[in-house]
Amino acid sequence: MSKDKKKGGLGLCAVDSLVGGEPMYGTAAEADAWILIEYRGRWSDDAYKDSSIPKSVKEKLKKISKSVKGARLQVISQNGRDGEGISLFVARSSDTGAKLYEINLHSYDDLLSLDIDSVLKGDEYERKEPLVIVCTNGERDVCCGKFGKPVYLEAAAGPHGRNVWQTNHIGGHRFAATFVCLPHGICYGRVREGKVVDEVIDKYVRGEIDLASLRGRSSYSNEAQAAEYFLRTETGKTGISEFVLQREKKTKDGIAVDFVSTSTGEAHRVNVLKSKHSVKVLKDCGDSKRSGVSGFIYGGHSMIETGAKKK
Repeated sequence: MSKDKKKGGLGLCAVDSLVGGEPMYGTAAEADAWILIEYRGRWSDDAYKDSSIPKSVKEKLKKISKSVKGARLQVISQNGRDGEGISLFVARSSDTGAKLYEINLHSYDDLLSLDIDSVLKGDEYERKEPLVIVCTNGERDVCCGKFGKPVYLEAAAGPHGRNVWQTNHIGGHRFAATFVCLPHGICYGRVREGKVVDEVIDKYVRGEIDLASLRGRSSYSNEAQAAEYFLRTETGKTGISEFVLQREKKTKDGIAVDFVSTSTGEAHRVNVLKSKHSVKVLKDCGDSKRSGVSGFIYGGHSMIETGAKKK
């Protein structure tokens, strides 16, 4: 039984989080790469585990996930794709050199002979168009279906429809609707159907980040995600490639995160503090009580000397 169907739930976790004023920045799932396999069957709470994808193929996907550092495995689907083969995508998420690869399979068995190292070293399978994956799995949590599904349908019918897929679980359903823009791994939340979702995707295609809906960049730690949000809010610069992470260093009160601007060469240090006051929210729609969640506090920003090496 999925968590959202347990008795005693207090309500919709996405509504509770919003009303409670929980910040979204610094909450994206951490992943340096995303492996997406198409699956058209019914999705359960654990869509990949319970899928009818052959066991041998799951073993191969497990090996691929281990060979691609920091990879997160997802199942995806797209309306109206009956009889069109099976799509496999691999995204290498980074603030420099992010890439997306697309492999079209006739059947799942074709994956057994796939040499993933060759795919990632060459450009034969590189995809130039971005990809957007929207969490719609209402079996995992009610909010993903209630808020995510309409956003997917709206985006799928819009100008970016061919590049929009639904996915099983990307974490943080209390921020639904939530989705990830690939290959960069930019994660957004609290997006509703209508003009808003297309506006966020439009910005991504143009190479910009939408700060109002930002959860974070998956290739960063949660602390660095928060630091990037603070830095962009402070400077007003929203270009996806405007800042490059150099290093993170623990301090007495939190963590210092260094970035370099690709447009000016200036080095920035953002101090991030762990909040001592937690916000109490429903983490899942099936929760019978609220739990405390701690966020991050802006500890200040300064310019530093250049030359720091990226860790």
